[in-house]
Amino acid sequence: MTNLFFPIERLRLFSANGQVYRAFHHLLAARMGSLLMVPLHLVLGRCDAVIDGCPVPWEEVHAVLDYPAVNPLTNPAKWDIDDHVAQFGYLGIAPAECVLDYITPMVGGEEKVLRLVHPCGVRYAVAMGNVQIGR
Repeated sequence: MTNLFFPIERLRLFSANGQVYRAFHHLLAARMGSLLMVPLHLVLGRCDAVIDGCPVPWEEVHAVLDYPAVNPLTNPAKWDIDDHVAQFGYLGIAPAECVLDYITPMVGGEEKVLRLVHPCGVRYAVAMGNVQIGR
């Protein structure tokens, strides 16, 4: 695997307002229903405009970071997730290089969150809403 580094300006594409945050030893970018997490040591560029804080509830960040990958998507082409997975390509990461699974971070387990995890530590999570994963 090649060493990957990510320009901070590229991370801004994943943010609703172009703002990037620093929390949990990562830079975070969020928009409604999605969260990108890039380890600090992999970011290129000036971080003086980065806000110290978390753009989403910390429980959501912990879910994306720590939930075990117990629900792998073994046949991603079968599900309607192409648009979500393609967004990850803006970082120069091929989705095929990632572990693709879904987590259910909400208490009732109703919400499904698609999660892509690259071996370098970059994570991207997208709330799937009413998409039926696994059916």
